Amino acid sequence: MKSSNDFVLTRQPKPSFWRRLLLIAVPLVFALLVGGIFLTRYQGELRAKELVELAESRSVVLQRQNIQLFTLPLAWSVRKELMRANYDQIDDYFNELIQRKEFGVIMLLDPSGTIIVSTDRKLQGSSFLLRYPQMKLGATVQVSYALPEGKSMFLVPVMGLNARLGTIAFIYSYRTLSVP
Repeated sequence: MKSSNDFVLTRQPKPSFWRRLLLIAVPLVFALLVGGIFLTRYQGELRAKELVELAESRSVVLQRQNIQLFTLPLAWSVRKELMRANYDQIDDYFNELIQRKEFGVIMLLDPSGTIIVSTDRKLQGSSFLLRYPQMKLGATVQVSYALPEGKSMFLVPVMGLNARLGTIAFIYSYRTLSVP
């Protein structure tokens, strides 16, 4: 007699080889496809960041080269007026430049480092080396020092025939690239 507690074992038929292959292969292929898509997208984002950084660094290099081209005629103009002690004309040059948004304060220093002419009137007569002790005034070529927030301090010597007549110091803010 059979009771309700007796179990009848019925054997399920074993799935075929092709069915088992599909049950394993389809999820595996799907997982590989999704993983490949995410990996490709991640690598694309990394590459885009690298290209933006490269473009920004090249932009700064080009702006530095433009400043080097610009400072030579500026130094010669200031030299001409400095030899005549025409500080008002030098002040006019500096005030014209300061109207450009990339330029910060522009100063003319005597050989000892005292600020003779400045677009910031509060700085005139003070010592440049006390305000910027890490910067050296002795170079005979243009020198630049990096400042925070994408700015640089440029020191441009104004040379006479035998000695330095002064130094032009200005802060320049690099233009940033607009990335879409």
